[in-house]
Amino acid sequence: MPAPVYIIGDNIITPLGTTTEENFEAISNGVSGIRRHTNNPIGDFYASVLDKGMFLPGESLTHLESLFIRSIQQACQSAGIDATDSDNLYIFSSTKGNIELLQKQANLSASIHLDQMAKAVTTHLRYAGTPLIVSNACISGVQAIGLAYTLLQQGKYKRAIVTGGDLFSFFVLAGFYSLQAISPFPCTPFDKKRAGISLGEGCGTIILTREPNPTSIQITTVASSNDANHISGPSRTGDGLALAIQSVLQTAGKEPKTIQFVNAHGTGTIYNDEMESLAFQRCGLAQIPVNSLKGYIGHTLGAAGIIETILTARSLQRNQLLTSAGFQETGTSVPLPVITENHTGNYTCALKTASGFGGGNAVLLLEKQVSS
Repeated sequence: MPAPVYIIGDNIITPLGTTTEENFEAISNGVSGIRRHTNNPIGDFYASVLDKGMFLPGESLTHLESLFIRSIQQACQSAGIDATDSDNLYIFSSTKGNIELLQKQANLSASIHLDQMAKAVTTHLRYAGTPLIVSNACISGVQAIGLAYTLLQQGKYKRAIVTGGDLFSFFVLAGFYSLQAISPFPCTPFDKKRAGISLGEGCGTIILTREPNPTSIQITTVASSNDANHISGPSRTGDGLALAIQSVLQTAGKEPKTIQFVNAHGTGTIYNDEMESLAFQRCGLAQIPVNSLKGYIGHTLGAAGIIETILTARSLQRNQLLTSAGFQETGTSVPLPVITENHTGNYTCALKTASGFGGGNAVLLLEKQVSS
């Protein structure tokens, strides 16, 4: 089995705060960033949208680029590393990049391209290397972590700085609205009355290394799969997600009963949540506590996998399971023990799952090292 990688630094920026600690505390206290907004011609909708004061000033950078820079700088500071170090590998995760430029510019600049967006960020940070980009719908964040995990095994880089971000735009809202996937109320993952997603804005950065760190949460293994079912609909059987989960468990030599909780993708759509419940049952995880954090921060798309992995790691460090906001009554054919109250205990092992358009699924196993 490949060697684990260790989380040595992180940062989360959402409407709930500009640090991981602020976000975790807000969620622990049941605070949600989802508010009602209005758009013409769509009308009222619910989303978690950043205050404009959270973006760094500067005419040469887009809002998303400034958000990446702020998050990376804070994550590097938390890890005590130099952002310019040539031993760093940068990996960006985003589903849309600077797509909001479509509404603002008659003649599109090069910034609309993901590689130019990433280059603008690393140039500002005075990093001379070439950043990598993962853009694979809603599994982008977890898959970017998986790419870092794989490349760190080769020993070419000492650290991987994995950063994911997406902002709200009419392009994104209209896309999900046309699919009738926008919830008319704050999203309620796995609940009987769930009716779709609530979009969210945010950025998350996680810094990984292969150098063992006894106080850090480790990512033991990562796997991905594809449903080969439909461009915008998940498998109706959960086969694809189950395949990725089983791969992670087998590679790590873990029995399902050793998993103490699952942070699911949990979008709040009818089909996603049902698919996840079937996959968990197929993998022997139907009795394992599960939560979704999208009822607090919305669906942050390319940032979701990174932000939610960081929060899952914090749950292990703090021995605290977070409530799944909005859940009241089982709404999937396989009843899941969705977490409805914060719990404390000795938690050492968790799964993070993600699924997305195109049939993609990605799963990673996080573990807390236990002193002998």
